[in-house]
Amino acid sequence: MEDSFAELKRELYELMQRMRRSRVASPTPEGATPLEARTVMAVAEARRIGETRPGRIAERAHTTPSALSQTFKSLEEKGLIERHRAGGDCRGVAVVLTSEGERLAAEAKRLHSKHMDEVMAYVGEEDVRSLVRILRKVADFHDGKGGDGACA
Repeated sequence: MEDSFAELKRELYELMQRMRRSRVASPTPEGATPLEARTVMAVAEARRIGETRPGRIAERAHTTPSALSQTFKSLEEKGLIERHRAGGDCRGVAVVLTSEGERLAAEAKRLHSKHMDEVMAYVGEEDVRSLVRILRKVADFHDGKGGDGACA
């Protein structure tokens, strides 16, 4: 019994490493990096809900504010975003997509959705539901909501 549990732990760890190494990600539009694609989608979503501050965009793009700053610079150079001072706050910045940025965000979203449809079709809806339930438990554990929250 202990040997099979140890083997299961090893296999889980190897699969997690394999996914990390392969950088599992949706396809990205031509001329954009995965982070740029995530960022323009995050800017589009942030605008939709009225929250265009860089800190919130970093959270939505699953990146750090410093990495986001470099990504914004690249996106601005490519003519995909514009940064403006926000209201009366001289330090605050609002980020908006240009029309080309909106096109890229729509294409990135389309590719992401298509990729997820393909994954779900391959895996099967029932297994995806089980995977989501299980991954939610793992995420809760690492967020300190399960057990003692200790991570190895």
